[in-house]
Amino acid sequence: MKKIILLAFTICAINSCKKKEPITIKQIISDQIVTITPNLKKTDTKDSVSINIPAEFEIEKYDSSLESIDLYYVINQKNLMQISEFEMFINNKPINNLKFYLSVEKPLRIILREKNHLISKNYARELLKRYNINESLEDFKLGDTIKLISYNQFRKENSFILNDLRKMGDTVIITTRKKGEEIYKPTKIKINW
Repeated sequence: MKKIILLAFTICAINSCKKKEPITIKQIISDQIVTITPNLKKTDTKDSVSINIPAEFEIEKYDSSLESIDLYYVINQKNLMQISEFEMFINNKPINNLKFYLSVEKPLRIILREKNHLISKNYARELLKRYNINESLEDFKLGDTIKLISYNQFRKENSFILNDLRKMGDTVIITTRKKGEEIYKPTKIKINW
């Protein structure tokens, strides 16, 4: 009996001494809307448009001594540049960084939208037809947006495009640094399109 109590005490002590990660991040299957926007890439291809598929994440902070927090969005093994290649939103408002989050105690939900994922205009027309959207791509210009359906529904009905995304191993990386430390600690999550 004493051995069992000693073993139980040892396991509890080991588990309580483990360092807790300063941040956890998990993906949420988003109800945000998938959109189509004009092709912003400087390419000669006028036969393509951008499909903007939202990726939603919940970040929870466990350490109040954090001094720095940064987010990296890696698509197709490329670290995207914020603003020109992706946007970050909280409560449908664009944000540039997560520094304000250092003083927030509750979990935070962020939406990431890649701006330059291209699909052919023919495929875009198929999507518009499938979802009974009477918009034209012929006079599509900068600033125009066509709303399709929620990502939650889109992922169930469009495995073709999502299977292509799943092959790439896209990730989100959050780096944190505590006060007085020089080392940045990364937390990485694979995006489950």
